[in-house]
Amino acid sequence: MRSSPAHSERPLRVHTFRPRSRVDARWVRNATIASTLIGAGLGALTAAETPVKNGVVDRADGPSPRRYISYTFAGGAVGFGAGLGGSLLYALLGGPIGAVAGLAGAAALSFGGIRLGSRIRGVPSVLKSGAESALGYVPSTPLLYVPVRYEVKEDAPPPAPEWNGPWNDRVLFLGMNPTSVVTAVRQMKRHADVTPIKDSGLPDHVKINGKWMELGSSYGIAAFVKTLGLKPTNAAGVRRAISLCETGARDELGQLAQVWARGEKGARIPSRMVLAGHSNGDGVWGDDNGSLRLGPLLQLSRALPHASSQIEDAFVTGCYSGGEVTMDQYLLIFPRAKTIWAYDAQAPGVDNGATVDQGGWEEATRGRNSSYVPSKSASAGKYMAIWSATTGYHARKPPLNLEQLRGKVQWMDEHFATPAFKGEELAWDGYYRIPIRITDPHTGLVRQYYSWLVRLTQNKGLSEDERLVWTDKKQQTIRLLYFNATVAPRFARTYSKQISSGYHELGLPVPDFASLSRAGAVKAVDSYLARIDKMPHASANAQNLATLLQRGVKDLDPSVIPDGWV
Repeated sequence: MRSSPAHSERPLRVHTFRPRSRVDARWVRNATIASTLIGAGLGALTAAETPVKNGVVDRADGPSPRRYISYTFAGGAVGFGAGLGGSLLYALLGGPIGAVAGLAGAAALSFGGIRLGSRIRGVPSVLKSGAESALGYVPSTPLLYVPVRYEVKEDAPPPAPEWNGPWNDRVLFLGMNPTSVVTAVRQMKRHADVTPIKDSGLPDHVKINGKWMELGSSYGIAAFVKTLGLKPTNAAGVRRAISLCETGARDELGQLAQVWARGEKGARIPSRMVLAGHSNGDGVWGDDNGSLRLGPLLQLSRALPHASSQIEDAFVTGCYSGGEVTMDQYLLIFPRAKTIWAYDAQAPGVDNGATVDQGGWEEATRGRNSSYVPSKSASAGKYMAIWSATTGYHARKPPLNLEQLRGKVQWMDEHFATPAFKGEELAWDGYYRIPIRITDPHTGLVRQYYSWLVRLTQNKGLSEDERLVWTDKKQQTIRLLYFNATVAPRFARTYSKQISSGYHELGLPVPDFASLSRAGAVKAVDSYLARIDKMPHASANAQNLATLLQRGVKDLDPSVIPDGWV
């Protein structure tokens, strides 16, 4: 991850471990094949040499087909044995040294064995001796894994085109909650030229010249992108961006593509941008609306680089929208930005100061100044996470290092999150009974766990593999926090027919997931799963419901419970 707008393409030294059996098998194969081919080639070259006696060419003893065949075969055989020995030598020495030694030894043995000429009959014994010595090797300290070190080039995006203005103070306001957009734009329009982007009213549809165009299919996306008048390469990138976007948010992304397409073709577009909605550090979403994640935004930015390079100030107004890792992603989306504002933890809502903060941002980012770095929001004292091209990244200093942070999250996961996930209302920390029941999505121990979890996933020292694990946990936890408030009612309403049909078929009472507690919902699902396990001939619909209940209610899988439900 980079920490400044300058893209780095330096090589990265990677230290990892590979299973010994896999490494050995790979090099046995590669070195043996290579050495066999080398030996066979040298054998053929030796056979092709015309003997010379007393300075006179002996044509009677010229190369014959039989000689070609025998020498080639013998050379290949010696190369095979040498390659096998060299491969196992790699297992002894490890890394590039062993690889070079193995191949060099294989080539030397192949060449030396072929050049014996008159002693060609001794090749089988040489091969046998080499194989026995190689196969008889037993590592003194056998390990299951061996270290592997290599260099890779950092996956840096193409450099953004230079943009030196003329800059402007116009604002592009993209909000995932329509009512919030109306309120915020009304306030901001008193001091700035604001272009709003909000839910179109018809999910995944964009109106062009009074005609609705749908973005729910590849055909509809292609037809829409065609209206933008872009070059083929840019158009292909926009199609991919919209295809990557979750359904429900494609209308907002499509409207953004319309604005940025004009900028890509040379027009001046707003130099400041607001992304507003609920957040957990991976984009923004709205109530009963889709989720606009950072991935599709980044794809759109790379598809329209002359447009995204015109954005000099951005503000992501959502909970946990800051963090160093997330800020690096914003810098990829807005490669010429001079300031990016976000929230280090929870953000204010429309009813408790969001518009005040947005107004303060609009005033602070006017012109070319990038030195103003507030630590807290003006409205409710919420902590800010801010990046400035002048002074770098600013946020509350994490009170724990990576190891301490990981330990705290793991402890809270075991004692608070896991019991709450099962529906338990009390946890035992070894000394006391601690209430963990979720009565308010914004408060309580599970909410604290979620806050620390977000901080962990945004720590730059965390490996990407581990980050994926904790990110999945983060997605589940936010759905657990809102389970009784919004998730369960929406699940019950969306899948009411499947739920009713499945439980009736199995002879079980139909649960009302909208009113059940977390514990009651888990118990109802467990009863269904236990019953269907005893019914191997249940209908396909009943079996599909079992999968839906497991993934939706018990696992809180984001593919079943979309962001818009929380």
